Amino acid sequence: MTTTLTTADALTTLDLTPTFDVTYLPRKIEELLATTEKPLHRAIVKNYLRHALLELSGYWDQILVPELTVAEPAYRIAERGAVHVLTGHADVEAFYRQVAESRTNVMAARAVNLGVADFGVVTEMIFCHQVPGALLAAEEVDFAIDPDAHYLVEHTIIQNFTYTSDAKLIGERVYDDPASYSYRKLEPAEVVTPELAREQLAPLLDRATLDLI
Repeated sequence: MTTTLTTADALTTLDLTPTFDVTYLPRKIEELLATTEKPLHRAIVKNYLRHALLELSGYWDQILVPELTVAEPAYRIAERGAVHVLTGHADVEAFYRQVAESRTNVMAARAVNLGVADFGVVTEMIFCHQVPGALLAAEEVDFAIDPDAHYLVEHTIIQNFTYTSDAKLIGERVYDDPASYSYRKLEPAEVVTPELAREQLAPLLDRATLDLI
């Protein structure tokens, strides 16, 4: 017997984006903002939106500014069973810089649950990013890697972004599902370069100001 569930859980309905779309996550954050009324929550969502757009656009040096982030943020990022602990401005900035300089900042969600509360924003999503084959670790996959190709890496993650009472980012706690990883070699026409991603995200970033009504 088949049971149809009525739910708003995106990971139950799996209404996935048909293609890789770097604008999908920020557009969903804009939708959350449009339905958020409490001033603190609105300020947090505005911060989260601008942070996400800066990161996806490769503007790594604009994320840890005083308007967005506390002086000494703290991150815990779990990835395939390993936990990366980043403590302080220098560690976190180096992380963002490495992501941009390795050209691995081209990321997107395919389905997402978003929520905001006084402590911050929680995101659960089917997350994917485009990775140059040369940067894929051979021990991660069970196929021969083409170093000249790009691969779509897809998995499920939960993120908890925490904020101060005046809506400054304190840090991130990111947990992945190690059993959810999948890999697909991309055709050249499917590859989204960091430059193209930045171009596609530019209109959203232009309107993602902290004083957005």
